[in-house]
Amino acid sequence: MTEPRQIPVERFLLRAVGRTDVGAARTQNEDAMYYDDFLGVYVVCDGMGGHASGQVASDIAIRTIVHALKTNEPPPAYGQDPLVAAMRAANAAVYQRSLMDPTCHGMGTTAVGVRFEENLVHICHCGDSRAYLLRNGQLTHLTRDHSLRNLYQDRPDLIGTMGPATSNVIIRAIGLDANVEIEHNAMTPEHNDIYLLCCDGLNDLVDDWMIREIMTSGDSLEVVAENLIRAANNNGGTDNITVVLAQTFVDPLWIPQQQYSQSVTGY
Repeated sequence: MTEPRQIPVERFLLRAVGRTDVGAARTQNEDAMYYDDFLGVYVVCDGMGGHASGQVASDIAIRTIVHALKTNEPPPAYGQDPLVAAMRAANAAVYQRSLMDPTCHGMGTTAVGVRFEENLVHICHCGDSRAYLLRNGQLTHLTRDHSLRNLYQDRPDLIGTMGPATSNVIIRAIGLDANVEIEHNAMTPEHNDIYLLCCDGLNDLVDDWMIREIMTSGDSLEVVAENLIRAANNNGGTDNITVVLAQTFVDPLWIPQQQYSQSVTGY
């Protein structure tokens, strides 16, 4: 007999906006994004590869992730978060395309996403696209880049063995190999949280303190997203820039668990 499903103390309403820009130095945009308040799913991908194959990789990844989450195909393994399964499916799709199409050989993409599930938010990522949380005026990193620099920090014995640790060298991405590890964490959302997903075209050019200043300005999500992109372009715009902002609100019509139990008993 299965345990009865507990009713969450709070339910959250979601509202999101997304903006992407080619930047000041590039001629094509290899980023891709998806945001869906009904599904509670938000994803940013930053493609890489020559001859526009980065654009192909990010597009395949986004389409595969969304399809997997909407259809539950492939189904997640026992205990596996659906967004992890969706990103692994995206890895397989991008990798297979790179094998079949010579113009796409070696292509890949980063991926960062959040998925809301009742009173939890799941954060998944692969590569150096980031998730941030603005809560009570404080900006916090929710992800850590899968970069060579961070690998050397974790494993000093490997320093220099894989080349110089520049900030843009990543050691994990969607589509570079047949299998990939997706990092997954979960946390409890709170009222008026703002989750920021972005590619490195933003955070490489705009410091965290400036991101926080823009996000705490009191402007609408639309204006905040535009100002984040404007800040990156003003600092050179050397890469494509993509941001997705998702804000949480407690549903005022949701019946808390204790009140629900009392009303059922009284009935």
